Amino acid sequence: MHPEALLGPGTVAAGVLGHPAVLLGGARALLMQLAEARVAAGVLDHSSFEEDPYRRLAQTFEVMNEIAFGSPERSARAARALAGVHRRVKGAAPDGRPYDAADPELAMWVHATLVDTVLEIERRYLGQLSQAARGQLYGEMCLLAGPLGIPDWAVPPTLGDFERYVSERLADLLGDPSNPVVAPWSLRIARSVVDPQPPARLGPLAPVVSRLGGALARWVTVDIGPPELCRAYGLPGRLDPPAARLLGTGAFASKAASPLMPPWLRRPSNLVAITSYLAS
Repeated sequence: MHPEALLGPGTVAAGVLGHPAVLLGGARALLMQLAEARVAAGVLDHSSFEEDPYRRLAQTFEVMNEIAFGSPERSARAARALAGVHRRVKGAAPDGRPYDAADPELAMWVHATLVDTVLEIERRYLGQLSQAARGQLYGEMCLLAGPLGIPDWAVPPTLGDFERYVSERLADLLGDPSNPVVAPWSLRIARSVVDPQPPARLGPLAPVVSRLGGALARWVTVDIGPPELCRAYGLPGRLDPPAARLLGTGAFASKAASPLMPPWLRRPSNLVAITSYLAS
């Protein structure tokens, strides 16, 4: 982590974004993104996510790590490269609606899914931040909006505004809470999220790790919700009692252990290393 990084060593974000629990929220963030049918169409048309979800996850972590925690030069270079990729991601969804990755509305939604998931993971599995510190974390995450191509006017100014934005946006995307729906192509891609293929890198252990990892990702997604998002993808709106007890115990243990974790275990670069290993 560079001392002059956009999110430097003294930020709240530096102590949260490298926590291993953040990885558990990846599935939830992706399902939120895919609820926006135009985002899902862009993923379907312009990425190999269905065939290699680990590679896309690794690339996402790598780019975000460079922008947030790299030197000013590396951060700017990564932001320019990302903008170049986004300029090529445009087309039309199967229902005819146009999409463009540079659209501020879509870019803000993708960013919001990551920010909201980090906040929910922190609340449930770390529990170290006061409400004021959560507001500070949100403010720091807003610093990433500009390099991601999101104009100031599209960014909710406060944490409270952001929480209302996410709630209202999900309601618009999912429709009736008693019968939430997402686009068929969103469901198609989501299968790679909720039931990932075994990472070949792990050899004979891959199927076991994939089943356990997939189950854990689904449980965490249901655990932090919201229920209507889960139901839209065919997941239960709430955990069954055994899974709820298991995750409750895990959350308690994680909250107790997090303050004792040495700083090197909470480096954001560790998540880049883990996902790159799985993708290789």
